[in-house]
Amino acid sequence: MTQQEWEDLCNRCGLCCFEKTIDTNNRVITTRVPCRYLDLFSRECKVYHKRFEVGEECQKLTPELVSQVNWLPAECAYKKFQDNKS
Repeated sequence: MTQQEWEDLCNRCGLCCFEKTIDTNNRVITTRVPCRYLDLFSRECKVYHKRFEVGEECQKLTPELVSQVNWLPAECAYKKFQDNKS
């Protein structure tokens, strides 16, 4: 899969752009606090084209990372794709 094909999987839901916390049972809880670059109406990143240049809060979701992290919501298109591969 090319980088562009991977990027095209993203449905731009914005769910990964909210802060997360870990509860006492070690579960990931998504908060209501969005990234400062997330447009809450369109759910799109205001700086998507340069998101990795603006700060540390934007993490590049590679296939390897998606398969390892537990903080992506089940609705994430990347996560669904990875789950269907396994």
